[in-house]
Amino acid sequence: MSDVARAALGVAQERLLAALVGGAEAPDGFDVERVRVQAEALRAKHAHTAAHAPDPAPTLRQRLTRRRPRR
Repeated sequence: MSDVARAALGVAQERLLAALVGGAEAPDGFDVERVRVQAEALRAKHAHTAAHAPDPAPTLRQRLTRRRPRR
């Protein structure tokens, strides 16, 4: 792959990523509806994962209090 082709591919990938996770328009050559549907699915997946992830604060608190003995 030439440097020019590699650069063009990188730009296309950046635009697609921006459309999928950043709310930008779908890049030329992509089906706008398919990109919109996929972006919506990724947002839903992220929301589900975030809602079911354990709260890291208690774990961090427990690790920190175990390392420092109280006087």
